[in-house]
Amino acid sequence: MFFKMLKKDLKCKKGLNVILFIFITVASVLVFAGSVEIFSYLTGEKRMAEMCNTCSLEMMVPAKTAASDEKIRQIESILDGYKDVEKYHSCDMTKIDLLRIDFPRIEEDETNSFFKWRAYFMKLPREFDLLYDTNDEPFYLKSGTIACPVDFSTSIGLRVGDKVKFTTSMGDVYELEVACFFKESGFPGRRRIIVADEDYDILTKDEVIKIKDYGLYMKDCNSVKMDELHNTLKAEDLICPMYMKYDNTDDDVIMQAIVSVFVVIISVFLIAIIFMTIRFTMIADLKSEEKEIGMMKALGVDSFSFRWLFAAKYIAFAIIGGAIGIAAGIPLSGYVVNLFNANVILPQRYETVIIGIVAVLAIIAMMICFSLMVMRRINKISVIDSIHGENRGERFGKGFPLFLHKRKKMSVPFFLAVNDILGRFKRYIFLIIAYTLGAAIILLCYNVRNSIISKEYMKLFLYHTIDFDVRIRGEFREELDKRSEAEGKNYDVLLNEMFKENGFPAYIDTLNYSWGTLLDSKGNKKENFDVLWGDGEIEKLRYRDGGKMPQLENEAAMSYFTAKKLGMKLGDVIDMSIHEESEDGINSEDVNRQLVITAFFDYSEAGDPAIIMGKDYRKGEKIYSKNWIGYVIDAPESQKAGIVKQMKKCFGDDVIRTWQESLKQDMLAEYDRLFALLEYVLGGAVIFVLILITYLYSTIFVTEETPEIALLKSSGFTDGAIKKWHLLRMAVLVVFSVVLAEVLFRTLGQLLMTKFMASYEMTGVNFLPEIPVSFVVIPLMVLGAVLLTVSVTLKGIRNIGIWKISEE
Repeated sequence: MFFKMLKKDLKCKKGLNVILFIFITVASVLVFAGSVEIFSYLTGEKRMAEMCNTCSLEMMVPAKTAASDEKIRQIESILDGYKDVEKYHSCDMTKIDLLRIDFPRIEEDETNSFFKWRAYFMKLPREFDLLYDTNDEPFYLKSGTIACPVDFSTSIGLRVGDKVKFTTSMGDVYELEVACFFKESGFPGRRRIIVADEDYDILTKDEVIKIKDYGLYMKDCNSVKMDELHNTLKAEDLICPMYMKYDNTDDDVIMQAIVSVFVVIISVFLIAIIFMTIRFTMIADLKSEEKEIGMMKALGVDSFSFRWLFAAKYIAFAIIGGAIGIAAGIPLSGYVVNLFNANVILPQRYETVIIGIVAVLAIIAMMICFSLMVMRRINKISVIDSIHGENRGERFGKGFPLFLHKRKKMSVPFFLAVNDILGRFKRYIFLIIAYTLGAAIILLCYNVRNSIISKEYMKLFLYHTIDFDVRIRGEFREELDKRSEAEGKNYDVLLNEMFKENGFPAYIDTLNYSWGTLLDSKGNKKENFDVLWGDGEIEKLRYRDGGKMPQLENEAAMSYFTAKKLGMKLGDVIDMSIHEESEDGINSEDVNRQLVITAFFDYSEAGDPAIIMGKDYRKGEKIYSKNWIGYVIDAPESQKAGIVKQMKKCFGDDVIRTWQESLKQDMLAEYDRLFALLEYVLGGAVIFVLILITYLYSTIFVTEETPEIALLKSSGFTDGAIKKWHLLRMAVLVVFSVVLAEVLFRTLGQLLMTKFMASYEMTGVNFLPEIPVSFVVIPLMVLGAVLLTVSVTLKGIRNIGIWKISEE
């Protein structure tokens, strides 16, 4: 009986069955891949630490120091006795210039950001920061071959089997074959190129910058402990740069997290659509079979048996769609994970299979249980229904108080549409939910990109103004280097002079960049801070409400994420140890100061909170190069684009960049590509789903309303008027849903964005208002897709006549 019912259901409403099966299958695949993506994101750091034996702190001993065996012994002696260092390993690396490697299919051009990466030749690591190929397998190299980071494949199109030519500093040329690509497990600021052990000495014998690289394993490693070790070595005249990998603020990790969030959102959306579709189609089927059910119940068949029979199609679809989802999800899940973070180590195959299967089985079980739950409606069908059908007196009740004779300016189709929605609102609740969620997802996809690739977002990196940008590369860099060496001036000073010489009202605003440490009540180091101070226009920076710009020497503003974490309030007095120049102007020392917090500012900390000193403060040591905080054109907003064009003509199109070019092609290029992909792929997928759900609902509406349509046609209504009724009804539903979507996006969407960014030590990220697209283009796009679909389903109206209600 079960299979007979299944066969009958599949023959009827073939179009609806196809749509429902597509929904269930796609959802199963997405749930499988999404569950693996989320699991990979949550466990990736731990898995990489275990498999790759990643260190907590990397220390690079400069070439001059590394060349001295005595100093290496001195360094290792300090590390051996240092309280926080549990163990350490070391290896040799040689810095090389990527411009000396001839890669196929790309010109060696120093203006290309790829050739700006810091690259090192080294042997295959065997003790720390171990490497695995793109299949997560160990690899070995034979003489004449190299292994490159997987970034080389995505950035310049390098392939396995390609031949590259390396030119040594003495002019010798060696041809090397790319044997494989590997996933980088170490410090993300460098690019390791692995060569065969027997080739390393030959390739690097003429190179100058040979480095001893140490991987340190420290207890509860943090910036304070790193600085303490750095100062301990510095006291012995051993200056060694150190790097602590902030896994949670690495770009690849953040992008994978963004993808995980959107996978969850689209999965929830699809599952909700499936449940709404199952409920709607089931109720429609029960209505059409009401007489048969009543007759069978009169013969003694129990309701639970009917539930299984009427749920046959949905059970079959859930099982078959789930099986397809599992089969497709196993190979697809790994591809999805590595598509957005090529360096992540994938879960073991058995973990992938178990997690994906459990997730899909859970969805299948939910679908079956939901189908049986909806079927409880059978309990309400009695023997009387089989006799009277729908023509019982109880069917007629008081309708919605909207009368056509009182709405003289309202057209009949619009009256029918509004009266239908208001009088039977419950019927359209799930369709409204579907349109609302769909429109909200599209709004989220667009506005994330629009809000992140923006000037406002760059204020979180302490750029108060970006009217233009400057690329310092190639011949332009050489020119600046010559002037800098001859005149003893920094780049920013020289650039400002060049702008002034050529009559451009443009300048680069800067602050000095130093460091300091927050002290607790006992004088112990608590948290390291970057310290910004100088002549820059800090009044243009964005401070949180209630604060004011620090002016006096003992005033400061603090980045809000850490301030909130430490429980700071405006007006609090803190103790800071700041690295300052001594009075003689030659030496430097750490000076303890009490500072009053006058403001908080939103900032992307990435593990490095910041303090902005008052404008009167001038005693800090200029440890690092200046921090550029503004690319300013001092002119009315309407004239800035024209001035940038003139600057391009003067200095070159590749030197002067518009702010849009700078953000999309340089500063935030990777994020822009990701957001564009999400915008088009997810936006297109949601529109496709809305088209399918509209087709399904509209078809059922026409089927259910066949008697009403026939009566209207017999009363003189044209096909066009009836089609307008259906189109206007769906238009009203879409408009209402889009309004709800705007509200949902502005509230829940903003909350989601705030919480997500806070997990990466960033505050103050807000969606930018973008009225033309958010309030015009996207609503019209959703409305157009829905109305076009409804128009297709209404073609059958011309075949409906009075004979369609003969049974009534």
